[in-house]
Amino acid sequence: MAIACARCGTQNPDGNKFCQACGSPLAAAAAPAPAAPVGAAPASPFTHPPPAAYAAPPPGAPPGPPPAFQSPYYSPAAGGAQPPVHRTPWMIIIAVVVGLVVIMAGCGTVLAFSGFGKNTQPAGSFKSLSSPTPGTTPTPLPSPSSTPATGGTGTESNASETVLVPKGWTVLSKDDETITLENPNGDGSITIGSGAQSPPQSAQQNKDQLDAYFRQKFPDTKDCPGTKSSTGDMDGAKGIYWQLCFTVTSGSQSVAIGAPIFVGANASGSVYYAVFLESEVSNMNNFIKEAAPVLDGGIKWKV
Repeated sequence: MAIACARCGTQNPDGNKFCQACGSPLAAAAAPAPAAPVGAAPASPFTHPPPAAYAAPPPGAPPGPPPAFQSPYYSPAAGGAQPPVHRTPWMIIIAVVVGLVVIMAGCGTVLAFSGFGKNTQPAGSFKSLSSPTPGTTPTPLPSPSSTPATGGTGTESNASETVLVPKGWTVLSKDDETITLENPNGDGSITIGSGAQSPPQSAQQNKDQLDAYFRQKFPDTKDCPGTKSSTGDMDGAKGIYWQLCFTVTSGSQSVAIGAPIFVGANASGSVYYAVFLESEVSNMNNFIKEAAPVLDGGIKWKV
């Protein structure tokens, strides 16, 4: 095929690289552009940045320190969410133990009881407390020094209640929630207590906890024979009356204790009310009558 010279128009034989007339390069002599392959070869991985999928992940935040150990005996640091934990009214338990120690101290001889005498005092004129079961048995407390009421009948107050103190009675112990009184003969005591409880609990829940406490501490605890629980009012506080009987043993000495109890709660369950009588079973009916001035209108609740 002849190739025309672009400069002079001379027809040159196929295969000539230059015009045979003017010597100009012939267009057909230029190397043709290489044809693209049917399947394009993949680009070299060294001529492009690595795909995002292979990119190194960005550094994350360093892990926080492990949670610090929190002792169950101390409140956690403020700021974190706190689970509701029932606040145990330990002051009541301590006050009740004080009363038991006084009764034991007043028994000069070893007393052996195979059972409890029949208590015919009807339920509905007694009082108690609310308290969960402790993990260990409390250490017996020494007998406290008594503070007699001077000038005849008087009153004793704390942040939670004001209590009538009959003539001749003594104040065994007192704190912000409880007041414990002892009768003139030293063979019976009354503990009155009131305070906040969280989370809220009903009178029945407080009674259940109190029953569990005494059954754990004194395995023979039971409802006193001839008695039953009932609902009622204690100087404006609504709650439950019942009586427990159990044996307290110290060394070789054992004493059968009768405990008429009242425990209540306010409408929201955020406050408990409690009255707890303690005496020997054989003396319980007489002691209830002796304590009547305190039980019948002698308590003024403040919370």
